[in-house]
Amino acid sequence: MYCFFPFVIEYNVTGKVWIGTEDWSVATLVSGIPGISSIGTVIGVSIKYTPFSGFRDFEKQSVSKLKDISMSHNSSEMRVPCVQNTDLYTMATQNYSLEEYDISSFFNVHKAVYAVAQALRQVLNCDSAECQKTQIQPWQVPVSQCSPECPFGQSKLQVGQHKCCFKCMPCPVSTFLNNTGSTSCQPCKRNQWSPAQSEECLNREVLYLPWEAPLAFALLVLVALTLLLTLGTTLVFLLKLNTPVVKSAGGRTCLLMLLSLSAACCSTLAHFGVPSQLSCLFQKSFFILSFTVCLACVTIRSFQVRWVM
Repeated sequence: MYCFFPFVIEYNVTGKVWIGTEDWSVATLVSGIPGISSIGTVIGVSIKYTPFSGFRDFEKQSVSKLKDISMSHNSSEMRVPCVQNTDLYTMATQNYSLEEYDISSFFNVHKAVYAVAQALRQVLNCDSAECQKTQIQPWQVPVSQCSPECPFGQSKLQVGQHKCCFKCMPCPVSTFLNNTGSTSCQPCKRNQWSPAQSEECLNREVLYLPWEAPLAFALLVLVALTLLLTLGTTLVFLLKLNTPVVKSAGGRTCLLMLLSLSAACCSTLAHFGVPSQLSCLFQKSFFILSFTVCLACVTIRSFQVRWVM
C-alpha cells in the first residue's frame, strides 16, 4: 500500500471510501505519504493491540548484529541465522530506522502462529523434546478452543490477554449461575440461599421453637421458677432493706442486681414463637443490657468488700 497510494494521488483519485485492514490503515508509513488526505475517507478495522514484552529490544539487537556482520563480511559470503530470511536483514543492510516501523500487525501473526502451533502440538502429541506422531489427517485437527466452557455454577476468570482462555471459578455461597459464558455469579434473593457452585438458589427454611412444643414448655417452667426465686428474694430484701443482714449483703446494690437478673431471665421469652425483627432485637439487646448491669453490681460489691477488709 505504501507503493500503491502515490499512484492514487498522482491520478487524482479523490472522494472515495477506502476500507482497509489494520496493516495499512493505521500504519504511519501510509499516513505520512504527501497528499494522502485527498484520497477520501479511510475506514480501518483494527483489533485490540497488546504490546510484546522485549520485542523492540529483540529487533534492535538483531539489526545491530546484522549490521556488524555485514560490515565484516561480504554480502555474498555472509551467513546469518534464521533472521536473515526476515525483513530485519533488509532493514539492517539499508540502515532502516526502527522508529518508523509499525509492529501492530505482528499481533495478528503471533496469534495465528500460536494457534497453529498449539493445534499441531496436541494432534502430534508433542512434548518439549519430540512428537509421537509425524502425520495427521484433516479430521484429526482439534477445535480452536483455548478453554472449554464452564459448567453451571462456575464463572469465567480470564487468563492472559485472550478472551477465549479462562479459568472456571466456583460461585461462592449465596450466589448462583445457571448459564455458560458469564464472568460473574448472580446473588440470591434475601429469603434464599445456596451452597458454593450452585445452579439455583434455595428457599430459606425458617426454624423456630413454637410455644406448644414440649421443649418450650419445659423451658418456660424453668424460666418461671427462676423468676419466682429472684422476685421473691427481691421482695424479701426490699422489706428488710434497713436490717444489718441486707445492708451487709449490699443493700440497694443487691436489689438492682436481682432486678437485672429478673430482666435477663425475661429476655428468654423472645426466643419462643415465630421470630420477628422486634423479637430478635429484644432478645439480644435487652439481655446484654440487663446482664451488664448485674455484672457491674457484682464488681462494685467486690470493691466494697476489698476496701472494708
